[in-house]
Amino acid sequence: MPGRTPQEAVQNYIDPLKRAVGCLDGYSQIFVADRVGKVGSQGAWMLNGPEGMELKGFGTLFAEQRFELVETDPERFDISVGRFRISTRMYNYKLVREAEGIEIRWHWHPVGNSHEFRPHIHPSFNLKAHMPSPRYSLEEIVESCISLGARPSCEDWQSRLLETDGIHKLYRTWSNDPTEQQPHRV
Repeated sequence: MPGRTPQEAVQNYIDPLKRAVGCLDGYSQIFVADRVGKVGSQGAWMLNGPEGMELKGFGTLFAEQRFELVETDPERFDISVGRFRISTRMYNYKLVREAEGIEIRWHWHPVGNSHEFRPHIHPSFNLKAHMPSPRYSLEEIVESCISLGARPSCEDWQSRLLETDGIHKLYRTWSNDPTEQQPHRV
């Protein structure tokens, strides 16, 4: 969701993420690092710091993203809601169930030591494998955790996730391959 100021754009990006992780039964806090104040500056957030979010009786969810403050493209979006928006530059999600030795990782890191720049999954039976996947939003990861057995914190978790994921999908510029940006107008 765009914002009229850089700070509002960051807040409009973080608030739906907080609402999404709040659908899981466990303590959740999104820590934002690196203040972004001008176009081109990057920041990051992490769920509960390096220890992740304990999902009561289920496992641990780790989540982080890097993001960049960008100008809203008037050719693609209605800038009357704000001329700044946040664009995701990397995500790293991991679900760990230590008792069973199960781990699933959802990654997208176009810059780094990996040969795989597309979104991908690392399954627990071969964490070195890079299985290409669509882009995953945090809301889809929360929903995946619940569908695998994590307890939701509220009865209306599905509608909350639909709402917050809808905000993200409305303003994203790509879905499966970051090199194939789809033009659209909102």
